Amino acid sequence: MVTILHRRRDGYDVRIYTDDHFPAHVRVFKGGKRVQVYLDPIEFEDNYGFNTRELGPIRDLIEENMDLLVRVWVRYHRQLK
Repeated sequence: MVTILHRRRDGYDVRIYTDDHFPAHVRVFKGGKRVQVYLDPIEFEDNYGFNTRELGPIRDLIEENMDLLVRVWVRYHRQLK
């Protein structure tokens, strides 16, 4: 597992598992909560603890850092899909 982003101010960790499955996705962690986020298109899956209101800032975080997240995913998995 590789931590791609650590947002100290917001408390989010965005991680990619280097031996994970397709399609491209990341996992976002914060305070014991976890959600899997597909990158193209952005969709939430396997949400453990985040409420609907909390998913908006997570979506914003993913959108703001999409280029970085895609580059890292492709580095480890060679393709997006």
